[in-house]
Amino acid sequence: MLKKITFIVSILLFTACSSMVHKKSISLSNHATYAIASFSNYTQTPMAGLRAASIVESVLSEQNIVIHSLIDGAEDINLKKSKQELFRIQKEEAKKMKANYLITGSVQEWQYKTGIDAEPVVSYTIKVIDLNNNTILFNGVGAKSAWGHKSIGVVAQEIAKKLIPKFIN
Repeated sequence: MLKKITFIVSILLFTACSSMVHKKSISLSNHATYAIASFSNYTQTPMAGLRAASIVESVLSEQNIVIHSLIDGAEDINLKKSKQELFRIQKEEAKKMKANYLITGSVQEWQYKTGIDAEPVVSYTIKVIDLNNNTILFNGVGAKSAWGHKSIGVVAQEIAKKLIPKFIN
């Protein structure tokens, strides 16, 4: 009995923590046209929103999805007056590209924990907006931490690979 308890505790200690939450699964066509915009950055890590959006864009492109990039560079973001203004501009640009949907989101955590192992910790949301009627069709959040041998980029990819199938068939 003691061996079973020790085994179960060991398994729990050696697995990384993760959490995926989404409102509901939907099924959007992978033949539709998508645009992806920079994610809002609510962290202390510079350009975390650009990094997360870029990773999501790459994971989407692996599925042969037509996606137009509206991911701005750091200089462009600094020129915008507000996040609302940036979002309005991104929606207009997506419509000009004849995109059906705009993918955006926000980053809440993007860092390495301090300590011996320096574990990566990532948390971000993905939103899919129908550009025809400005409704949010999907809003999912993923959070994950991992052992020190993984990078933030790998953890962010793992989150994207779990959330994207929740809205693309």
